[in-house]
Amino acid sequence: QDPTLAFRKSCRSAICGSCAMTVNGTARLTCNLQVLPEVEKMGSMTIEPLHNHRPVKDLVVDMTPFWNKIEKLSPYLMPSPESANNAVTTEAEELIDQSQRCVMCGVCNAECSSLEIDERYAAPAALAKAWRFVGDVRDGSVVKRLERLSEEHGMWDCVRCVRCTQYCPKGVSPLKQIERLRSEAMKAGILDNHGAKHVEAMAGSVEKFGRLDEAAMTFKTLGFLKSLGKIPLGIRMELHGKMPHPYIVAQIEGIEEVREIYKEAGKKAGLKEKKKE
Repeated sequence: QDPTLAFRKSCRSAICGSCAMTVNGTARLTCNLQVLPEVEKMGSMTIEPLHNHRPVKDLVVDMTPFWNKIEKLSPYLMPSPESANNAVTTEAEELIDQSQRCVMCGVCNAECSSLEIDERYAAPAALAKAWRFVGDVRDGSVVKRLERLSEEHGMWDCVRCVRCTQYCPKGVSPLKQIERLRSEAMKAGILDNHGAKHVEAMAGSVEKFGRLDEAAMTFKTLGFLKSLGKIPLGIRMELHGKMPHPYIVAQIEGIEEVREIYKEAGKKAGLKEKKKE
């Protein structure tokens, strides 16, 4: 129709990721998106460049930041003498199977709420790729990778909007891989960051009271001195009726049942660690 229109395409089989665009407001692989069903469903079809990416011309966007984020995470195995000979069992392969399905299309990054407000955020595509190596039993640099991912603009900056998983055309489930990275980081004792402290504060609050003590969360996550900087925000929240107040009677009824759940979860976690060893 218009030979001057610039766009990317390659495989026409939804395996190369080249043709990702925004169609009717959401990112898609366009080579396997049929026009008639889409028009019948939506009433029209509006095609735009990928969100969260700088347009170069028409529907072509600059993918340089995307690849820089991937490269920054060292996307290759770094085996140690101890890990190099670890056997890749069926169970071990299943742990990284989803993250290996990625075709680097950029759809998840285009839908990412965190990347929209912070261009330095590692973003779901790179983080899902990171799990492919952190979760590989042959990699010998797991702790170093997790320490780097736990820094500012890393995995803890995900706001769990779930859009990356909702729109991923290959079922990679980036949010699930991010959650796995976070879990492994905490197991490895990498706790000196706001994200891990927030998780610990939430878990401790539920164990102690049976629910979240939101009034105390900021202090436990940021510490007392950094929390002082949130006073203006707290005042605005109070003026709009959004400020949580400390519970007078904090514990729920049946709190002992909640604590029993924690005990059982701790026992199961201990058994899993022994099984791994």
